[in-house]
Amino acid sequence: MIDWHAAATVLAGLTAEGAGLARRVSAAVAAAPRFQNKAFDLAPAPLMVRADRVEAHARDLEAYVALLESAVEAYRADPDVRAYIALDPAEEAASLAPHHLPSTVRVCRIDGYPALPDGRVVVLENNADSPAGTMFTGRINAVIDDLVEAPLAAAGLGICKLPLDKGAPLLERFLEDYRLWGGTNPDPVLAVLQEDGKANVESVEMAAAYTALGTRTLVVDPRAVVFRDGAAWAGDTRIDLCWNKINTVYWRRLTADHPDLLPRWVAAIEARAILHLNPFPARYVAESKRTLALVREPRFAHHFTEDERALAERLLPWASKLEPGKQVLFEGAARDLRDLLMERPQDWVLKEPYDIRGDGVTIGRDTDHATWIAKIEQGFAEGNIAQRYVPPLTYPILTDPATGTCVPMKVSLDTFVFGGRFIGFGAKASNNERVNVFQGGRKLAVRVAEPRQAAGLASDAA
Repeated sequence: MIDWHAAATVLAGLTAEGAGLARRVSAAVAAAPRFQNKAFDLAPAPLMVRADRVEAHARDLEAYVALLESAVEAYRADPDVRAYIALDPAEEAASLAPHHLPSTVRVCRIDGYPALPDGRVVVLENNADSPAGTMFTGRINAVIDDLVEAPLAAAGLGICKLPLDKGAPLLERFLEDYRLWGGTNPDPVLAVLQEDGKANVESVEMAAAYTALGTRTLVVDPRAVVFRDGAAWAGDTRIDLCWNKINTVYWRRLTADHPDLLPRWVAAIEARAILHLNPFPARYVAESKRTLALVREPRFAHHFTEDERALAERLLPWASKLEPGKQVLFEGAARDLRDLLMERPQDWVLKEPYDIRGDGVTIGRDTDHATWIAKIEQGFAEGNIAQRYVPPLTYPILTDPATGTCVPMKVSLDTFVFGGRFIGFGAKASNNERVNVFQGGRKLAVRVAEPRQAAGLASDAA
């Protein structure tokens, strides 16, 4: 999946600039609109992906989102699946209520690793509630494109722009979904839901950018929204649709502290007072880490087609929900799941069903023995999942533009799918086991290089 030739071309060209590169990077960052929720040093050399692999990868990840839709349908149809996902009564009611859209996972980021030994992309999890980077990724790409244009052009290459790089794809998705939902306001008002005083930078920038593009957008606390006369109101402003940007971890805490909040929203959504994106089944079912195990559980295989089961086998690491006394088939042998985790901690990752910033993830090879045992016990008590550890490739990250220093780091390769269609890539890099910006990592641009004529750029041959 990695385009090592283009990667070497970019690194060689950038480092050849010497100290002038650092000045160019600083100037580019200063001139760019904001693109960080948390500060990190921008790496000027992007993760380069092979152009000839993009189409097959896109189709696979679109099929993966369709697999999540099948999991949501299984949740609706089967009480045993609902018991496996184990939502509380209000969350279950929200997940079963109609949302009036043709599908559930409207906006998704699927996080994966280009894995050892061959660089094949393995999916670790999906963000189906309110993924970060839906706007900032395009902004990072634009900054990096200006920096790498010259070294790529010198090699006869140009950047192939993906849908994420063009226009305002998230806003376009929202407005299309509003029409699909049956919305009739020619100038709908969008609310980005955030708790008062806790809005992240991307949400604030989103409101400003989308308003400038002609769609009035407000950042609103969901507790402040009032439903009356068949509509949703923020003060005196009628809200037609919302992007619930509160991560599910924080959303669950908020609804636990305010028990009337979720039923009030569900009733309004059922009454078509407002379009809520993503719908609650995406937030509670598709987002749950238990779904990563559900799609591979033998007892639920009948809910999925043969092709879907093959896709899960190919894209996802082996995983299982931690259930007392559970026997599993692992590497061709029947094993007690607890014994397996105890014997081989270096091979396992434990995940809580909802997580933010890697805080709900325990990596066996990065955890002391006593903590690992305690996390296993916690996992069996809470119904967390065990997922096989995936060793990521390392990739050269240009960490110091002034000196040309490159450091090999673990990298993710993340995929954005809007409305069931691939629109682009994101990535993160870190020297830590958790490859996360909030765990000491950094975001990377991901670019696809093609011969300049194929990329739609002017040829150097003239």
